[in-house]
Amino acid sequence: MKKKLVATILAAVMMISVTACGAEESGKATSGTGATGTEASSVQIADSVDAGDGFYVSEADGGKTTDPFSIWVGWTSECPDDTRVQQVMREELGMDYRCEFMQSDDVLTTVNLKLSSGANLPDIMIFPYNPEVMSALVGSGRVMKLNDIFQSEKVANIAAIDERVKDFIRDENGDMWYIPGWYAMEYDDPWGGWTLDAWWIRKDLMEETGVTEEDLTTIEGMEEALRKFAQCKDENGKPVVPLSFIQGSGQERIILSTFGLDTKAGVSRMPAVMKKGDDFVFLYDNPAYKEAYKWMNKMYNEGLIDLEATTIQAERFKEKLKGGQVAVMLTDAFSGELFNDGYEEDSVTFEFHPYACPKVEGVERGYTSYVDPNPKYMVFINNDTQKLNPALNFLNWVNEAEPIRQQEVNEGPKGVLWDFTDGERWSFDKEYVIERNSGDQARVDACTPQLYQFAAYSNKWYPWFEQDLKDVTKGQELIQENCKYVGSELQNHRSIQDVDRVKLNSESIVSENLESLNAVVKEYTAKMIMAKSDQEFENAYSTFLAQLDMRADWEAMKEEWLAAYQEQFGE
Repeated sequence: MKKKLVATILAAVMMISVTACGAEESGKATSGTGATGTEASSVQIADSVDAGDGFYVSEADGGKTTDPFSIWVGWTSECPDDTRVQQVMREELGMDYRCEFMQSDDVLTTVNLKLSSGANLPDIMIFPYNPEVMSALVGSGRVMKLNDIFQSEKVANIAAIDERVKDFIRDENGDMWYIPGWYAMEYDDPWGGWTLDAWWIRKDLMEETGVTEEDLTTIEGMEEALRKFAQCKDENGKPVVPLSFIQGSGQERIILSTFGLDTKAGVSRMPAVMKKGDDFVFLYDNPAYKEAYKWMNKMYNEGLIDLEATTIQAERFKEKLKGGQVAVMLTDAFSGELFNDGYEEDSVTFEFHPYACPKVEGVERGYTSYVDPNPKYMVFINNDTQKLNPALNFLNWVNEAEPIRQQEVNEGPKGVLWDFTDGERWSFDKEYVIERNSGDQARVDACTPQLYQFAAYSNKWYPWFEQDLKDVTKGQELIQENCKYVGSELQNHRSIQDVDRVKLNSESIVSENLESLNAVVKEYTAKMIMAKSDQEFENAYSTFLAQLDMRADWEAMKEEWLAAYQEQFGE
């Protein structure tokens, strides 16, 4: 039947640089070498002060910038040795590189095997961020210490990288062993990515009922809008469900954020913790958590929330959306497949539009996600490279704080295989696009090795789908427009904070109790939503708090997390 939205996104990944696909997987960690690497040698970069005729060191030591150099790419691909983009990079910029891709997604094991074999390493190496991979490479003594490079005016773009990114890179001794890849240019206001968290409301029903955008700016106005939507009929003459979501799957998180709660679990997988002054407020202890579910209970008892919300399955939910039976859905347009590429041009799902969280009196809105502006990739330099000049010339170029650089790394410099057509819109070259968008992976691989991960990303510009809208479907166009709007205007994400960064191991109390905790939350939030009276709601909430301790050791989880926070971030 129809294509799934996921298929649309995957197709888009093949069309342009959108996500890292499997590349962001760090692989199943076996074990690191355990070596600190503090004794590892490095190229005598002090000589670079008097490099003579070289870009960074003398050409006798580091080659010419136009010399070929090799890249070990830490993910799998079937790209040929010399793609169209590589040819253009060589011809236009004088950058000549060959890529060696991995044969396995298990990055750590692959690295350890290569190191133990004594095989020669490529000139530079890029891997998804993984401290164990770093430990293995640094401990082997075969990668270069980069402290001097980060301070050199000869590679000004690398030296100009945000100091907080440099701090993230430094090891416990203050040394830097890799150049960052895929990090935020705007550290304090990072690009939100493919985010579609919002209140999604059908514009056709707004027009039919006279609901205005201004009405949706307060929680009281949202309630009145839901009451008006309840009077509408679907194409079969049945009443429209004013508000629907899949309870227990996280879709109600946008309501929680409306009532002032951050909802994204931290790195440790501990449910969201918010810092209020000197105090830490845990998600399920936060009074706003109760208020949010109290509001949902009120809407449910008025018949404004889908009676199936606590039991509905994903496929049934999608059917109701596609059938025009729902006026408002929550949070994530991807989970509802609102813009499925297989839908007809007049699909009712295309009527859904994202709106900001309505204001609740006395409440400062929360966030459904956070963005870590720190690097997602690590770029190491072979300690024995004879091609330091061309390698650093390339790495300095990719790290220029230019928003389109990620696109240029992926598709070649602007004006050759792609160019702007109208403002921020762009299009591929008419011959290149035939192969690039062919859908045949071998033909796509022959176009580009897709190395955007070397660059940084910006909130000022992102390629999305191919921007020339004559080349995209209606569904792709809507995803593109809405992602940009939600990420840039609504911004239900924030930058990562220390409370999100707390780390716990797989044997921690938190890890051991997460499954039980999630079961309690799913069971009792459903009971709170469906409670038939205020007293029944209070009973469900009180029992919920008690069950958190009885079945999930909630107090011990919090104590462990607090101790870890103090150890890792306490002053």
